[in-house]
Amino acid sequence: MKIICTGISCSGRKELMANFKILCMKQKLNIGFFNVGDVMHRAAAESRVHFTDKVLDSDPAVLSLARRTAFYEIARRAEAYEHVVIGLHACFRWRGSLIEGFSFKDIEILLPDLLINVVDNITDISGRMKESAQWSGMDNATLNVWLDEEEFLTKQIAHFTEKPHYTVARQHDLENFYELLFSPKPKFYLSYPITLLRDTPKEIEKIRDIGEKLSRAFIVFDPLTIKDMALVTAGGDGTVPATTMGEMDDGVIEQIKTRTISRDYQFVHQSDFVVVIYPTDKLSPGVLSEMNYATRHNKPVYAVYTGTRSIFFENLCDRIFDTFEELADFLQETYKTDENL
Repeated sequence: MKIICTGISCSGRKELMANFKILCMKQKLNIGFFNVGDVMHRAAAESRVHFTDKVLDSDPAVLSLARRTAFYEIARRAEAYEHVVIGLHACFRWRGSLIEGFSFKDIEILLPDLLINVVDNITDISGRMKESAQWSGMDNATLNVWLDEEEFLTKQIAHFTEKPHYTVARQHDLENFYELLFSPKPKFYLSYPITLLRDTPKEIEKIRDIGEKLSRAFIVFDPLTIKDMALVTAGGDGTVPATTMGEMDDGVIEQIKTRTISRDYQFVHQSDFVVVIYPTDKLSPGVLSEMNYATRHNKPVYAVYTGTRSIFFENLCDRIFDTFEELADFLQETYKTDENL
């Protein structure tokens, strides 16, 4: 299986792949890991062309040739492995311009079976960029746009090759990520009223613990693997540094809100069903929107809810349970899992 893994610079993609490589070695998997940028640099050096941190200032024809050479080299070396992971940029944001990270001719050399786009908290990405000589001048508005473009182009590769793709958080559990790639486990999105429970963090911990228990038998996409909305809802409690908040103008905040919605909908879209844990009678527009999105995309919705049942809430659910145990028994039976939940 060929897996293309995209992610903007400093997204945590390389770190995730490094940790994933260690896990694959422990599993004795016959898998090779390649990074297009690294192979490009080696290929160019062999021709006495030495790229620097300003490599994106190079002649586009030179970059295209180096990239094409790298793809052919990776394709040749990939034959020695049962599985390969190819890390690349779908695009770059550089000096105010959008620069391609691949061409469709390149993709035809290494047709993928699966695509992954790695994302992370904007504060973590920004922090890594500030420590990088190449990317230290990147502002948060441009960073948000680049994240959108990288995800969009990854989807276009998936549509072009007619292969599945997933958006995965850098903080996604590593073993669960492994199973996403190499197991037939069903996938679900864990939906819960994060904003309403912000003042009761123990409730959130309980819900995430439920997700962790279910991850023994399922692939779980948890919205709090990305915590960008903490920048928007921070109330001076010290959880978000004042310097960070000061950099977030109204435009960036709107970008974060929009990205949060689109990313969570993507998590729903790439799941087989949605599990809703709703421990309050208060209205959560976010949870209801996710339930509605799932219903419109033919994803079953299973809820744990003990409050007064509105007919509108019931209409969005395939099943409603009083306890987590009832939900777990139902999922185990319905999806024929062998794991003890």
